Amino acid sequence: MVLTPRALSRLSSFAALCFTLNAHADLSANLGITSEYVRDGISETRGKPALQGGITYTDDSGLYGGLASSGMDRDDDHVTYEHALFAGYYQPVGDYLAFDVFATRYLFVGDREQDGTAYSEGGLRLLLDNSLMLGWRETGNYMGSQFGFRSLELGYTVQLGEFSLEFFTAQHRWLEVDDEDYNFEEDTSRDDYWQFRVGLDRTYGPWDYRLTLNRTNLGSAYDAGTSIQFGIQRYFNLW
Repeated sequence: MVLTPRALSRLSSFAALCFTLNAHADLSANLGITSEYVRDGISETRGKPALQGGITYTDDSGLYGGLASSGMDRDDDHVTYEHALFAGYYQPVGDYLAFDVFATRYLFVGDREQDGTAYSEGGLRLLLDNSLMLGWRETGNYMGSQFGFRSLELGYTVQLGEFSLEFFTAQHRWLEVDDEDYNFEEDTSRDDYWQFRVGLDRTYGPWDYRLTLNRTNLGSAYDAGTSIQFGIQRYFNLW
């Protein structure tokens, strides 16, 4: 019930908790492409492909940190990349439980008018029996809004030989907001939405392949309907 650098590059997925932490320090990098970048169920590239990459350091103490980046192409701004600086601590507790506590700083580049949208987020994930995940993430300044935002996550992974099948759902919610500019569907009573995801992963040597189905219950005003993504990542051991 331990963690690899490769798994850590997929921090947005609870499958990151399902692998093995090496018995020494590791530095790794990854580079890949996805047919569409979907963030918390909402497309950030309007159905277009995105280049992605990152670098991750892990230590046998359970500490880890790194940088993950993805291309972006949104309707309402000129942001070209999202960079996520992350650090955390992963620790097994017995044979059937592990926890991961982490912090992430999100930066958006390519549009000076969006410089104020950078924000920090903290979170905790619990993994039970290498399959069931419970997660919480929260920020007090989501996308520079000065309002809090929270995500509650539930996931389950099934190992099918060389493949892993992930079932994931999350509630994403504004906290204590009555401003329609920061609520969903321009309706001040709608402060949350649900995300649903099914993912199939396959690792072959230094390559990872992932097929994902995403959906939310947001309306047509958001690029968050049913969508399918396919991604490929190549991993490199640097140290």
